[in-house]
Amino acid sequence: MEAFKQYCENVSKAAANCDVDVLADCISQWEPAQYDATGAVITGEKFVYANEEINYTPFGSLQKNDADQEATLDGHFKFLPADVDTLIANNCEPVAIAEAHQLRAGENHCEYLVSALQAKGKASYSTRGSGRIEMFVVPENGGKVNLSIHSIERNYKKEITGETTLSDAAPGGKDAAQLVWEMSRNGEIEFTIENTTDAEISFIVVKNL
Repeated sequence: MEAFKQYCENVSKAAANCDVDVLADCISQWEPAQYDATGAVITGEKFVYANEEINYTPFGSLQKNDADQEATLDGHFKFLPADVDTLIANNCEPVAIAEAHQLRAGENHCEYLVSALQAKGKASYSTRGSGRIEMFVVPENGGKVNLSIHSIERNYKKEITGETTLSDAAPGGKDAAQLVWEMSRNGEIEFTIENTTDAEISFIVVKNL
């Protein structure tokens, strides 16, 4: 998780400055998925950063609770290696690409969402988890964000057996926000991301599996 967070922060800054050398270095150990003539996957995408293999997948169970202030990702930085590779090839101009980069090789270690928020906007989502939960959010360069969570654990009678409320926030927002907590049983996690700036921003939020 820490290596992925470092990667997200570094590519966000490099993309804003169109520093192709840094972008290329960040994905130097990325291998895109390979397909046969029918479109079937031959080998999945592989990615290593800071000597750590990073396997990710889109959130498997994500519900939008209050996302009216989301913005379109058009023209915004999208963080993932395949998008960075496209930026390099197109002189830092963001373009739409297929979602093939979601087909990962090996066991997934974390799940992600890439989205965008309106100026001063925020959005809330729900997912599930158990055990040690790690979650971080990184905005595109120049963005500032706050992250808060509320998790609820219930027994088989649906009685609440545990609740956790945490936030990693600052009045003016943060360059990146991260939270770690424990859940003794599988439960619901509601998380809220706030854009504290006066501009639309994209972001990536990542949770361990």
